[in-house]
Amino acid sequence: RPEDGSLLNTDGLFEIEALGEKGAQKFLEQGKVFQGGNYQHLTKMLEIDAGEEILYVGDHLYSDVLRSKRTLGWRSCFIVPEIADEMKVFREQLPLRKQIADLRTLRDELSLYGDSVRRNAEDPTAEAVQAKLKLIDEDDEKIKIKLTVLAERYHAAFHPVWGQMFHAGYQDSRFAYFVQNYACLYTSKATNLGLATTSRSFRTSGEMLPHDKLLAGRGTDFVVGEEDFLGAGLLAEDVSL
Repeated sequence: RPEDGSLLNTDGLFEIEALGEKGAQKFLEQGKVFQGGNYQHLTKMLEIDAGEEILYVGDHLYSDVLRSKRTLGWRSCFIVPEIADEMKVFREQLPLRKQIADLRTLRDELSLYGDSVRRNAEDPTAEAVQAKLKLIDEDDEKIKIKLTVLAERYHAAFHPVWGQMFHAGYQDSRFAYFVQNYACLYTSKATNLGLATTSRSFRTSGEMLPHDKLLAGRGTDFVVGEEDFLGAGLLAEDVSL
């Protein structure tokens, strides 16, 4: 009822038939709600052949998103209320995040520099070579200790115990894996969908493999020849400090 916002139950069959062609779509216009029934009834009523024509919105990762996606092939929108606060903290911690990223890059460059020293040395066991490698190891250990402190501070900013919801250390969390692979969209609240028109297109972001990130990434002021990077040949997909 428009006057008080209350709901009235009706089987809808007679109303839909009375509306003629595309009666179901006309019936389910703004202010009308379909409840009960099953997915077969719904798709038949809407005259839908492909599951991708339906966007299912839910707030439970397994019973809503995974089941509707795996079983029915519906488009899925996952409601994650916590993400609003996570994004706020993320913006606040961008300087710290950049500092951590720069130090991790510096560790990679130190490691590559060490490899370059070993490869180019006429005698890798020479005292001067070993002294240089020792300095590299000492610097790497100092950076590792500093990174541990900064990483703990960064994750504690999101939650003192659990850290970020979508990350476990430097890797995506299991939760993030399922969201990324099964949710077509995700947002903090369902009403956010009202901010987009029905003509809006949502496109996936381009994914990058380790070698893509290596080529596209920005190095530090610790200069190592480009050939040392491109010739390293070893790219880590799933390693931590």
